[in-house]
Amino acid sequence: MIVPIWLAAATLLSLFVGLAVLYMASRSTPEISPIDERAAGMMAAGLLPLVDCPRDREACLRCLQVDRCVVHRLLELGLTPGTKVRVVQDSGGPMLLSVRGSRVALGRDLAERMWVEVPAIDTLDIPAN
Repeated sequence: MIVPIWLAAATLLSLFVGLAVLYMASRSTPEISPIDERAAGMMAAGLLPLVDCPRDREACLRCLQVDRCVVHRLLELGLTPGTKVRVVQDSGGPMLLSVRGSRVALGRDLAERMWVEVPAIDTLDIPAN
């Protein structure tokens, strides 16, 4: 009589472990959030985050993915869509930008949510010698 109880307990235990493994495997699949989908769309359109903009290259600000109060403050600083910006300093901390003849310092977390369009090098106006 002891053998069937042991067998039943072992069967229930293996069933429980199998269900737990299946549950954990289904939870580990990455879900694409709407923010990631929007970022992928921006990159497909040729835009990149301001934090990835090369230093001393002029870029055009295209999209702000920030809260409403932050958008209001950025607009007050002159950072409106369509504005030309240039990264003056990027040493891994806050970024220093040149915007409309002024210098503006932005944190990297904010610069990651601002999307710019950087023109290709061959389309830049380079004076001939």
